[in-house]
This record gives sequence, structure tokens and C-alpha cells, in this order.
Amino acid sequence: MTLTRGTGLMSHIFDGFAPVKGEIPDRRNGVLVSSEQGEAVAYALFNLQERGRLFVSPGEKLYEGMIIGIHSRDNDLVVNPIKTKKLTNIRAAG
Repeated sequence: MTLTRGTGLMSHIFDGFAPVKGEIPDRRNGVLVSSEQGEAVAYALFNLQERGRLFVSPGEKLYEGMIIGIHSRDNDLVVNPIKTKKLTNIRAAG
């Protein structure tokens, strides 16, 4: 996934049976899981970029429990990709 950045194509041809070569390794990275349902916001996704690679773009519909990216560490992380920036009243007081 990292080499092709999600744009790779894969095909296969069955070659035959062989003895077991060993254990199949587990994934090394955890995932980023959405904690809320709604539309992804650019502000939230920008802040989540440092946590890992994202699969979603701003404006995409998300549901609670949806995997939205690969975490840079080995544990899963529940995040809020629909969090908006808090606005202050200073702008309105001018």
C-alpha cells in the first residue's frame, strides 16, 4: 500500500501447491477509526495527517467505526474527523 499510495493494480495466476514456508506476519501498523458519523472536515483531517496516512478526503461521508487511515504506530486510534475549528466572537465585534 505504501509503495503505490493506493493506486497499484494486482493480478495473480495460481502456480501450484507448496509446503508451508512459515507464519504469515500480522500487520505492523494500527488503523485510524472514525468516532463520529458525518462529513469529513479539512481542518480535522489536516491535524490527523501527523497521526498516519489517510484514506479519506474532505467532504466524504463517514460513519462511526469506519477505518479512515493507517496509524503510524502499532495500535488502533479512535479519532474525530468531523471536528470543526472553534470560531471566536472577535471577528463579529469589528
